Amino acid sequence: MRNDKETTRDTGRTATLLQERPVREAAAPRAPVRPARRPAPARRPRRVAVPGARPERASRTRPAGRRPAATRTPFVLLVVGLMCGGLVTLLLLNLMLAQDSFRVKDLRDSTNELHQQAQDMRKKLLFESQPGRLDERARQQGLRPDDGEPRVLDLDGAGRAGAATGAPEAAAEGARQ
Repeated sequence: MRNDKETTRDTGRTATLLQERPVREAAAPRAPVRPARRPAPARRPRRVAVPGARPERASRTRPAGRRPAATRTPFVLLVVGLMCGGLVTLLLLNLMLAQDSFRVKDLRDSTNELHQQAQDMRKKLLFESQPGRLDERARQQGLRPDDGEPRVLDLDGAGRAGAATGAPEAAAEGARQ
């Protein structure tokens, strides 16, 4: 069982009821911590040429805290030149890639055209090599079918050289035509 009387840590008072206990409030949000500012550098006094001073000493005087612009100019020109050179290089590289892509497209188109021509020639060859078509073309050229017996040539030299063996009538008939 809970004790109705408790001492609070913050105030040291005794609360009689649980409802009367002090409530902790949330801490107020803190502002972000900023780094401490550095003190501004002390300015050097300006050197002024004194009328009686040596001339070389007077010519070397310059305002304090300023760099002469002449020392930055070569570096700036170098950086700008490098950037321009890089830009020109990228443009040329892009141009070469574009030319190559057009060349590749033209070569692909010509290759496809040549493949199509080869396929057409194969189809024409298959059509022309059909037996019916061969017979028709032979008749157009004045050839007629050979219905005679096949003749065999003896090339071993056992018989007469170049003489055909077979029916003599067929050999004589073949020589006339």
